[in-house]
Amino acid sequence: MNRRTAKLSLVISALVLLVASITTAGTARGVRGNPNDEPKRTEPVSVGEEAPDFTLEDMQGNQVSLSATRGKMPTVLVFYRGYWCPFCAHQLSELRSLLKADEHVRVLAVSVDDHEKTKQLTEKIAADGNGSVNYTMLSDPGHKVIDAYRLHDPAYDGKRFDGIPHPAVYVIDKNGRVAWAKVESDYKVRPSNADIRAALESLN
Repeated sequence: MNRRTAKLSLVISALVLLVASITTAGTARGVRGNPNDEPKRTEPVSVGEEAPDFTLEDMQGNQVSLSATRGKMPTVLVFYRGYWCPFCAHQLSELRSLLKADEHVRVLAVSVDDHEKTKQLTEKIAADGNGSVNYTMLSDPGHKVIDAYRLHDPAYDGKRFDGIPHPAVYVIDKNGRVAWAKVESDYKVRPSNADIRAALESLN
């Protein structure tokens, strides 16, 4: 092999190595991806944010919007896992005594349950003899509102109850801002009525 041929071989080898390194780097970047493109369904809406507006149906088929009482009164917004969850049933039964008489606060409870399953749950709660559910139960079967609040629990993906949220309670002021939030990673834990009342009273 003469010097010219040897030199040409070195140049070709260098080019092959350069192309290989560029390809490897590009592939690595593709695996990592752009962090801004990653789904954010599990990063909950937090204090100080504007609460995402929504319109859902109650058990009677009426359209209920979060913004309907904006400028008038605060809202306690509860996300629960479903009619099948005993911890949710206990929480919802306790919420019947959350508000004082004639208190200008709206309570909304949201799940993926359809109207029939929600009705079954409210009847079960009322069967304890301590009164019927005295707040509004809303159905989010496509979990669009749950996703808007970024409460999606991936543990239930592909299962019978797809779209289940992490249990959460939001206190939203009359201007539509989140004043207090409690999102639970442990599905057995819920904030007490005293916790929620303290948040409500801090609005005054």
